[in-house]
Amino acid sequence: MGLRSRIITVVVVACSIISLFLSFYITEQVRKLELSSLRTKIDKAAYVMRLVNTRPLYNVDLETLRVNMETFFDDENMKSIAILESDIDINIHLEREFEPGGMDIHKNFYIYYNGLKLGKISVVYSTSLIEKKLAGFRTKMLWFTFSVILVLAIALVFLINALMKPVTNLAEVASEIAAGNLDKEIEENGVGEVGILSRNFAIMRDAIKDKIEDLALTNKNLEGEIRQKILKEKKILHQSMVISSVNTFFQKSMLAESYREIAELFIPIAQAVIPSRYCFVGETDEDRKQVRILAVSDQAREDCEVPGRTEDAKTLSTCTQGICSRIVLDKQAVLINDPTGHPIFFNLPENHIPIDAFMGIPMVLGSDVLGMVAFAGKEKGFTKEDQDAAQMLCVALVEALSLKKQEDDKNRLEEMIVQSEKMVSLGGLAAGMAHEINNPLAGILQNTQVIRNRIQSPIPANLKAAEALNIEFASLNAYMESRDIHKMLDSVMDAGKRAAAIVANMLSFSRKSASGFLPEDLSLLLDQTLELAASDYNLKKKFDFKQIRVERDYDPHLPKTYCKASEIQQVFFNILSNGAQAMFGSDKNSSPTFFMRTYMEKDKICVEIRDNGPGMSEDVRKRIFEPFFTTKAVGEGTGLGLAVSYFIVTENHKGEIEVESREGAGTVFRVRLPMSDQR
Repeated sequence: MGLRSRIITVVVVACSIISLFLSFYITEQVRKLELSSLRTKIDKAAYVMRLVNTRPLYNVDLETLRVNMETFFDDENMKSIAILESDIDINIHLEREFEPGGMDIHKNFYIYYNGLKLGKISVVYSTSLIEKKLAGFRTKMLWFTFSVILVLAIALVFLINALMKPVTNLAEVASEIAAGNLDKEIEENGVGEVGILSRNFAIMRDAIKDKIEDLALTNKNLEGEIRQKILKEKKILHQSMVISSVNTFFQKSMLAESYREIAELFIPIAQAVIPSRYCFVGETDEDRKQVRILAVSDQAREDCEVPGRTEDAKTLSTCTQGICSRIVLDKQAVLINDPTGHPIFFNLPENHIPIDAFMGIPMVLGSDVLGMVAFAGKEKGFTKEDQDAAQMLCVALVEALSLKKQEDDKNRLEEMIVQSEKMVSLGGLAAGMAHEINNPLAGILQNTQVIRNRIQSPIPANLKAAEALNIEFASLNAYMESRDIHKMLDSVMDAGKRAAAIVANMLSFSRKSASGFLPEDLSLLLDQTLELAASDYNLKKKFDFKQIRVERDYDPHLPKTYCKASEIQQVFFNILSNGAQAMFGSDKNSSPTFFMRTYMEKDKICVEIRDNGPGMSEDVRKRIFEPFFTTKAVGEGTGLGLAVSYFIVTENHKGEIEVESREGAGTVFRVRLPMSDQR
């Protein structure tokens, strides 16, 4: 074997050994990283499984458990997953087949709730897919390295052939070329083999120059492709992170109990995807005139004065100008990394946060805008990718809020149905009781009146009976007066009249009258009821109704509705008198105020009466329409006012009445009546 063959053989063998070693070494390192990542992923999945399945398992919600298990089973590396609780006969098992190869990783853990062991979850992950990917990766590396070795061997052949030629006069040229000087002239006028060699050497030189230029161009194109691939991979990774964050938010929002809690859960998840210093979620009012802060990030709460958790009435800004106008009214996303002097950044509060970069996204549901999500203070500014991620997160937030609203509407409807059924049954009972009480009560009142007439009035019959018994009628009256018998009779009459009023209210549960239904202006009826309440003698004895401030927001285009004006005024009067008593009974309320509003809501006219009183607990709110339920002191209330109001609205007028209240946050009543006569 010649020198040339030995050199080529040694180089090829050495390169092959090194390539094989590197291929298997790199593959093994990648395998370790993949397995480590898989184990970390298993631990995170186990934690999420405990968190998500605790409540359904505790409530024996098989459907939710199965949905949760199928969601986790979407992981392609998961071989099987099972949840077992023999005490309540729960055994859900999902399994898939894998190709031979790889190993199984088992994970078993128990789910606890308040120290109670609920059930066991068993998860098996297979490394078959990882091994398959690694095998393909190893094969590609081997093919690549062997291709490089082959090219290298070919290049060596040409180079060795050139160096081994005993051409003395080309040695200098060869040295120049070896040094990189391809511009040196080569004499091609030689004869014989030398001439052929010179011409071939010149051709080879030119070919090398072309190859170098091609290689430089190829390297440039390759660098561009590599940069594009890196950017694409980063984008895919970012999108995966956004999708994972959306899934996490949905799982957590399912356990939230209010709009505010959903928004507070959203902010840290959104800031993990879009690393900004500040973030807030605002909701619009029904007229889209103002944006109220629903939740803010902790840093924003620390750096400026913003509404806290209980200050729902404060607003961030109006929707008619500036940033909010662009986002809420125009439904446009705003991304500005240099807001200094920008025309839409005006009319900000005095203590607003420092804004050096801003991004706002509208919360759109169909054709409506529920509010906006804003980010501020990101280093180096926000990007288009940040805007896309924020819009995806906003879609998830809107869906979560929409689902919560549907759930609240469902609960409110169920509560109304239960209340209606209760009122119907109590109406029959009240009617029966009222008729049974009415007759003896009438006898008491009539006989009491007769007794008072016979001992007080000096009519001839009374004087004649006293004279027959040798009793002076005036002395008899003086005795009665000194013993307070007249006052006792007056007390009996007052108690009887009060009992008669209670009986009349009870009878109203069973009486439905179709007469008196006329088209009425509810705004006018509400104002008239206010005047009646202000001049009512019984209310004046307890407090001065005129000290209450009244704020009105009436729809000037509100159509009339068919109703019985006297009954609807009775409903308004009961609500106003209860609200006034609650506000004057609170020591902390220095400015009692009624906020009254009328507006259209779909095909119904809505009257809203809000007070700034002490509010009520949830237990009291649920019982507020029950007959004979009252929070007033003994003798001050019968507990029938709101019960009768409920019956008037729902039974006589086919409408709706609801109440919202929280302790320390006032009370709001809403009465909805149909526009047309639906008797």
